[in-house]
Amino acid sequence: MKRRRFLTCSTLFPVGGAVAAAEAPAVNTPPAAAPAPEAAPFGFASAPVLTHPAEDAVSILWATNGFGSGWIEYGETAALGQKAGGADGGLMPYDERTFKIRLQGLKPGTTYHYRVGASPVNFRNAYKIERGPAVYSAVHTFRTLNASAEETTFTVWNDTHEQAETLQKLHALHQEKPGDFLLWNGDVTNDIYKEEKMVEQYLSPKGVAFATGVPYFFVRGNHDVRGPAARHLPRFTQVEGTQWYYSFRQGPVGALVLDTGEDKPDDHPVYAGLNDFAAFRTLQARWLAQEIEKPHFKSAPYKILFCHIPLRWKDEKKGGEYCADGRAKWHDLLVKAGVQLVISGHTHEPHWLPADASVPYAQLVGGGPKPERATIIRGHASKQQLTVTMSRLDGSVLQEVILPARPA
Repeated sequence: MKRRRFLTCSTLFPVGGAVAAAEAPAVNTPPAAAPAPEAAPFGFASAPVLTHPAEDAVSILWATNGFGSGWIEYGETAALGQKAGGADGGLMPYDERTFKIRLQGLKPGTTYHYRVGASPVNFRNAYKIERGPAVYSAVHTFRTLNASAEETTFTVWNDTHEQAETLQKLHALHQEKPGDFLLWNGDVTNDIYKEEKMVEQYLSPKGVAFATGVPYFFVRGNHDVRGPAARHLPRFTQVEGTQWYYSFRQGPVGALVLDTGEDKPDDHPVYAGLNDFAAFRTLQARWLAQEIEKPHFKSAPYKILFCHIPLRWKDEKKGGEYCADGRAKWHDLLVKAGVQLVISGHTHEPHWLPADASVPYAQLVGGGPKPERATIIRGHASKQQLTVTMSRLDGSVLQEVILPARPA
């Protein structure tokens, strides 16, 4: 939000008071400028954000309101005891806006305590660098993933599009049953025009501290690739390197994440020749062929694909409502892998398409973004079955899906 600078006017009286002022000739005295507002003290511009968890790692992002350096203190008890400085190529972090450090070497299924710290840093010149006093977040906890866990629970959001009421209600519901991870299934925002706004879009959406205790996975939606600043998105998220597709295992669930790209062909005039998502989907197909053969996924009793744009829709003629190119390139591999369920968003219309003879994986589509159309999807997987429930924000159930475990 831009700050407005207000000017104040004052009337100057010479000795003699109002009479003397009235007798003096009129003078156009310019108003006195108000003193420049003092800069806000150095501090945090977002709560910590836990993202892209694994059995042995998690990334933590946070934002500050000025130039500084940051670090993480963590440990298996509230005493912390370990520190991650985030050095890269011999240089410690220094940024005006965001920090991202990946904690590694963690233990599976283990609770860790952590806090983030930051200090303002002023480069007066190359030989005079001034470091200010440190500030710290509260101490929070998180739990690493565990592929050997007997059960798992998770939450899915999609298409929040910067809707404050929707975000606040989703967060409140998630806090009631936090589960093992949150998956944000695309279209966090409407478009991305300025990096300065991305903290409030991706790290502190409408002020919601959405991932201080339960890590989240990010799935890129078509609106998350729109705008000139979309190329800065890796500074505000964490994926596998710079890939937007990946897999993970939590308990009995093997998960795939694929990036469906934009919802119109690359040569559509609205993109001005700046998109090449067809080639990107082909690249993901080559990756998918190898990934589904890896033990962590192949051995999973339940196999789910998360992608923003559905691979199926009730009206197959409406091409913008589903990713026809992605389905054409990925379908055979998904069938080979034994994927049972695809969870998507994009349409803003909740929908359920069960598996059939031609497409042996079911398609669940979440709603959004207005509160009355938004949905929350919750999953619970045990040894016996996977239950996925899609509900309105008022708690009314729209769809309950029960899938049996696949034989090993």
